[in-house]
Amino acid sequence: MTKECDTLISAEENRAMFDRIAKNYDVANRAISMGLDKRWRRKAVAELMPFSGGRYLDIGTGTGDLVVEILNQAPGAGVDGIDPSVEMLAVAKNKVAEKGVSFFEADATALPMHGAFYDGIVSGFCFRNIEHRQKALIEMLRVLKPGGKLAILEATYPASPLVRLGYRLYTPLVPVIGKMLGGGAAYKYLVDSIGDFPRPETVLDMFREAGFDEVECRPLTLGTVCIFSGRKKQDG
Repeated sequence: MTKECDTLISAEENRAMFDRIAKNYDVANRAISMGLDKRWRRKAVAELMPFSGGRYLDIGTGTGDLVVEILNQAPGAGVDGIDPSVEMLAVAKNKVAEKGVSFFEADATALPMHGAFYDGIVSGFCFRNIEHRQKALIEMLRVLKPGGKLAILEATYPASPLVRLGYRLYTPLVPVIGKMLGGGAAYKYLVDSIGDFPRPETVLDMFREAGFDEVECRPLTLGTVCIFSGRKKQDG
C-alpha cells in the first residue's frame, strides 16, 4: 500500500529547494560524484537504445544533462524534458537549443501527455524526490508506447558492508561541498534522502506492481547508484 507521502519533504519544498540551487547544480554534481555522473547518465540513456526519429521523455530533467545525452546517442530524436523547478528548467533551456526539444513545467504524477506517446522514458536522480512514486510509475507506463522502456538512474545505499563504510566516511563531505556552493541544507537532504530511499528489491517490486515487464536493476560504482529498468508489454 502506498504511503501518504514517500519523501522526507513535500513536493513544494522540493521545488523551492531545487530553485535555490539551480545556478550551481551542475558544478556541485560534478564535484560530489567526482565526475562519474556523466558516465552514469550515458549508461542510463543507453538502456533505452534511443534512435533518430524516436520520441523520449526525461522526467525531472533538472539542467537537461540527460536530454543532451539522448541527443548525443540519437541525433534527430525528439525529446521532452519536464521538471517542477522553473529555475532548473531555465538552465536547461539555455544549455539545449536543438530543434525537437521541449522543456516544460510538469508533475511526474500527472503527466500532461496522451497515452502511448513515448518510445522511452529516462529519469536521473529524481525518483527519490517524487512524493507518490507508485503513482508516478503508473503514469510513466501510461505514456510509454507498447514495447517502450523506462530507465531510472538513482542514488542507492550500498549493500556491501565494506562499501557502506567508505560511503559513511564520504557522505559528511557532501553538505560541506554543497555549502561552499551555496546549498548546504539541500545537500544534507541529498544524503538523508538516499538513506531513506527503498532498497533496490523494493523498487523492482514497485515497477512490477505498476505493470512493467522485464524489470531489472543494474548497480553501478559498487552499488552507490543503480539503473532500474522495465518495459511496457507489447500488448500493454
